[in-house]
Amino acid sequence: MQMQNSTRQWLRFIFAIILPTLVAISISVGTIYIVILPSFEKSFLDSKKEMIQQLTNVAWRIMEYYYQEESTGRLSREQAQEKAASEIEHLRYGPDLKDYFWISDMTPTLIMHPYSKELVGTDLSLYQDATGKHVFMEIKNAVEHQQSSFIDYTWGRKYLSLQDVPKLSFVKKFEPWDWVVGTGMFLDDVAAKTAEITRRLTLMIYGAIILFTLLLVLVIQRSLLIEKRRRSAEHELRLSQEKYKALVDSAVDPQMMIHNGTCIYVNRSMELLLGYSGAELEVLDLRELFPAEMDPEESGAGVFEQGLHGYDVEGSKEGVLLRSDGREVIVSLSMTRKNFGTQKVIVVTARDISDNRQIEEQLDESREKYRLLTDRLSIGVFRTMADKSFRLLEMNPVASSFFGIDRQLLPATDYPDLLDILEKDQWGDSLYETLEREGVVKDWLCRVVDKSGKSRVVSISMIVTKGRSGRWLYCDGLIEDVSLQQKSTQEREDLIVELQTSLMFLNQPVGNVDGGFISCPGDTPIKTAAKLMTEADKSSILVEGEDGEKKGIITDLVLRDRVVGEEAPLDTPVEKVMSSPLIHVEETALIFEAVMLMQERNIKHLVVQDRDGQVSNVISNEELLDIQRYSSAFLIKQIRKTENIEEIVDCQKRLPRIIKALNDSGAHANNITRIITTVSDAIVERLIDFAIEEVGEPPTRFAFISLGSEGREEQTLVTDQDNALIFEDVPEEKLETVKAYYLRFSEMICTWLDQAGYDFCKGNVMAMNPEWCQPISIWKGYFTKWVTDATPEDLMEVSIFFDFRCLYGDNRFIGELRSHIADRAENRAAFLYQLAQNTLLFKVPVDFFGNLTVEGSGEHVDTFNIKHVMAQVVGFARIYAIHCSIEATNTLQRIDELLDTKILNKASHEELVEAYNYLMQLRFRHQVSMLDSGSPPDNHVHIKELSHMEKDVLEKVLAQVNNLRKRMSLIGHNEIYF
Repeated sequence: MQMQNSTRQWLRFIFAIILPTLVAISISVGTIYIVILPSFEKSFLDSKKEMIQQLTNVAWRIMEYYYQEESTGRLSREQAQEKAASEIEHLRYGPDLKDYFWISDMTPTLIMHPYSKELVGTDLSLYQDATGKHVFMEIKNAVEHQQSSFIDYTWGRKYLSLQDVPKLSFVKKFEPWDWVVGTGMFLDDVAAKTAEITRRLTLMIYGAIILFTLLLVLVIQRSLLIEKRRRSAEHELRLSQEKYKALVDSAVDPQMMIHNGTCIYVNRSMELLLGYSGAELEVLDLRELFPAEMDPEESGAGVFEQGLHGYDVEGSKEGVLLRSDGREVIVSLSMTRKNFGTQKVIVVTARDISDNRQIEEQLDESREKYRLLTDRLSIGVFRTMADKSFRLLEMNPVASSFFGIDRQLLPATDYPDLLDILEKDQWGDSLYETLEREGVVKDWLCRVVDKSGKSRVVSISMIVTKGRSGRWLYCDGLIEDVSLQQKSTQEREDLIVELQTSLMFLNQPVGNVDGGFISCPGDTPIKTAAKLMTEADKSSILVEGEDGEKKGIITDLVLRDRVVGEEAPLDTPVEKVMSSPLIHVEETALIFEAVMLMQERNIKHLVVQDRDGQVSNVISNEELLDIQRYSSAFLIKQIRKTENIEEIVDCQKRLPRIIKALNDSGAHANNITRIITTVSDAIVERLIDFAIEEVGEPPTRFAFISLGSEGREEQTLVTDQDNALIFEDVPEEKLETVKAYYLRFSEMICTWLDQAGYDFCKGNVMAMNPEWCQPISIWKGYFTKWVTDATPEDLMEVSIFFDFRCLYGDNRFIGELRSHIADRAENRAAFLYQLAQNTLLFKVPVDFFGNLTVEGSGEHVDTFNIKHVMAQVVGFARIYAIHCSIEATNTLQRIDELLDTKILNKASHEELVEAYNYLMQLRFRHQVSMLDSGSPPDNHVHIKELSHMEKDVLEKVLAQVNNLRKRMSLIGHNEIYF
């Protein structure tokens, strides 16, 4: 029997694999020799015929040319024919320039032949080729009837050998002279080409046959191996059936195996549970194991019937079984379908859970105690399952308010998973792994939305509770609202920026402090002096002696202590109560030195003297220690007080010195860009005020917007203008007038910005460009085209428009445009793909091994462009911000929101933020060093600027950027809903 099976299998193998293979090879070979080769030979011959036809036409046109010369009288017929024959005689073509033309007449007499000159001038009427054909008479007969024709004959290839070979020629009659011109090809060339092709194809066929033979041998070997494994598998199956039967017998849980509604195997545990022997169960109607008086759904009989009828029963179901002694046993039933040899069987597992009922009652009591304990706490407390679902089991009122769960309405069995509430699906694995590794999670930050819809930043801490065996029982956790802490952190960062800026100002000379002073004679009544101080809004007044010298000072403190406190008469001369002598400081002294002097002398005011020793100012401690006065806010206040463009230029020139001081003091790059942007915004706002004063109030609502780095609030010391203007839609008849106003308005602003140090945009992306000064409807059309129809080249030019921010005017236009972009960009795969591909055009300056590379030639040798590196982080954030409809334009803010929206996990977010901050810090350091050396700042960092350690750090950062590029390269494939 086994032999017969093996023979059948071999026959099936021969007819299914070997025979079709041989037939396919035979058909392929036959097709090549019967169809392909003849077709190729015909095609090759046709191409040759077309070639000689075209070449003959060339020679014929030479005759035509000289005939025209004869017709005009410039040549006689004899001269024209002589020149034509001579020129055609020297024409050659072919690989070796050996192929030629010949001329005969209708006699036929040979007029010209470059190789058979012995025949020239002779009558060829009786000339025969090697086959006896009268060649020239056939040529004459052919052209008499159809002007031109193909003629085949044999001819000697005299320039190679004297052997006669078949030849095919094309001849054409020239009617005016009664001449025939022709050229031909030797057909042995076609035969040789065909033979070469045939030889190559034959070799390929033999090679293919050998390859197919080897593959066939391999298939046979694999088939033998598979057959061997199949037989082994059959043997193993028989063994597994026996082992499975033994396994059922040895299983701890009670189990029975059922086939066609009858018990065929049962283990010892099931016999003990039911009180029946295996033999008794094999003949028993299994439906009798369920109490007849109970509802089938409660007893489990319904589920049992479903399993017997082939329905899948998922999970375990609680039920009741009857023992042989009539006692009821509460069990957890599960049914699994198995293949037992060739039979389909059902394995029933019935686990006694009678003891679990008592445990559940105790657990309910424990839960009640848990509620009583945790409900009194002011911090959120919760308990979850100890698995990756982290399903909530218990929580106190504080936690339920965070999670938006009403404990009174929702039973504990319906509590959701913790990760669903936190909207942090990507936490599942990392949270579980951290708990598995450390047993505790501390202060993980995330956002939750409470019942009122309010979003909060919360801190989550969790710990694993284990049983005696070390098995996880559950996880206990704490949740705390840290929104106020986050806000305080932001405020603290703002304060640090201001303090760092103030340090720079404290190192300025006191002569730079604005103030001035007032004075009065010594006999001036106190009341009059106080009035002068009030009118001048001063906290002090100097007292002059009879010689005009300043000899004392009256301050608010003097008036309080010596006049009000001692009830001195208001007509008392000021010289009676003044503080004297005066404490002076030179105007070249630094502000912090003046502060130290005031602290040492315990005074509140200092008199400032100029180089000639004359009083130039009086400064108070409040003025010196007013941090806001010596911060970026102070510069902005001065910008807002400017009256003309010259004053704004002066203010802007101070910005690089502020940035240098901040960079030298170790300020965070994000804080530096914030200051640059704030100052830039203040300048634009003031210039717009100037423009409105110049051209009048705007005719409509409008928004002056910034783009690119300014729109992202990421300006550095190397920046130009990128701006545009949006105004509301107006009737067609008003559009020209309104647009003319805004173009003039924008031209003023952009020109003034150029004068203030913000260069004109090289790409002309400015509001003064009519293309970028448009009503809101046109702008919506622009963005629709860019999202739906733009080419990659178009998007390269306009990508900065997706980083727009309102600088001045009606901010509602911004929200309207963002909503429009979100609607158009939804599910626009090609748009996001093109943005990603454009971003990938910027290269990371590392080689195959991850080492830093620099430019080897050109203007910036041994440097790399740090702006191009950062453009990849910026582009990544921009693409996903558009995809997720994130309104923020700042790159770091976009990255933070990508963490909240689950695009980035916590580790990727931290790596990306660190990489961006490091690159921006390095960029600022380079630009400040350029300023120090007296050179204009740029973005080309020289490798010599980096220490060995900095180079190592940079290479790691660039590796992170490369990982980012890999993710962007997947956009359009398996990233972003594709």
